[in-house]
Amino acid sequence: MKILFVADEPNLESKIAKRFGHANYYIIYDTGNDTFEAIENPGHGEKHEVLYDLAEKGIKTFIVGNIGPGAFETVEEIGAEVYLARLMKVKDALEKFKKGELEKLEKPTLKKSIERH
Repeated sequence: MKILFVADEPNLESKIAKRFGHANYYIIYDTGNDTFEAIENPGHGEKHEVLYDLAEKGIKTFIVGNIGPGAFETVEEIGAEVYLARLMKVKDALEKFKKGELEKLEKPTLKKSIERH
């Protein structure tokens, strides 16, 4: 299973980024072989097109600090799940996810994208 974490830095010690679309990095963790890769957030358009590319890599789980309605809608379209992990490091969020201790989101945590505030 591949899990995507939004992160401030490109390592497992990084804090979870506060917003999905504005994260500095995406950390893709592969539970099959306990490895990860960090990629810079390439940015996104209005429809969060990057999510389709990530889904093609086999990512079906996203762990975020917050997520707006546009990104959440796209995640649902690709058949992925979103979990909430505020105020913690990536490695701690990973352990909580493995134990089933993270909240699965059924709706976005934000009402508007940050550009509209």
